[in-house]
Amino acid sequence: MESKKVFFEVVHCPIVKLVFESRSNHPCRKIIESQNISSLSEFQLPEPWNGQIESAPVLFLSSNPSIDFTEDYPTWSSSDPIIEDFFYNRFGGRYKEWVKDGKRSLKKDGSYSKAIKFWAEIQKRSEELFQREVIPGVDHVLSEIVHCKSRDEIGVDDAMDFCSTRYLKEILSISKSIVVVLLGDKANMVFKKTFNISDRDINSSNLVNVMNKERYVCFLPHPNARKKRKFESILSTEVLSSLRLVIQGL
Repeated sequence: MESKKVFFEVVHCPIVKLVFESRSNHPCRKIIESQNISSLSEFQLPEPWNGQIESAPVLFLSSNPSIDFTEDYPTWSSSDPIIEDFFYNRFGGRYKEWVKDGKRSLKKDGSYSKAIKFWAEIQKRSEELFQREVIPGVDHVLSEIVHCKSRDEIGVDDAMDFCSTRYLKEILSISKSIVVVLLGDKANMVFKKTFNISDRDINSSNLVNVMNKERYVCFLPHPNARKKRKFESILSTEVLSSLRLVIQGL
């Protein structure tokens, strides 16, 4: 499926407008209303992915994007060119330098945030696979099972079945990733359910058919979890070597 079609289906998800205008008792209501805004035009858009999804060899999939109301982030009223540039080129934008050093987001006042722990951890894990410095958004792409933003995963439990059923297969159909990394229990559970994958296929040398493409599927604890999070701590030496060989051979 063409990426731009999926892209705009997610960022302009009709459920946002439905809930905002009618206060419909929908599974996504809690996460949508968590932004606590007075006008739909202010709503920070659902996040489809960050990076070049049609070419990046590694896809990191987590629960949902966190929200920072000080970030210079596209809203419901933003123009399509800005929205496209932001999500496809977030780590190397054409209109603005949306992110500096792969870790610090542009704020509305023109300054940059402190290093975002989640992005910093993803970059480390990506470098562990590639065994070199990586280019975020090019070597790896980020997406989620729930696309609306919230703090502390507010509303994710309610929304994840609906949102993942609506968009997850579409996103994987356009992703060219050879390795999918599931970050945290929610992403792991939903991905296995959606694609009928068993535990024995996770963190193994088994290639799994996901939307007509053979892929390796890995699980790591969420980057904020107080657990061992390195590939070398979770995967066998054999499996990690296989992943590195296939990625570095692309």
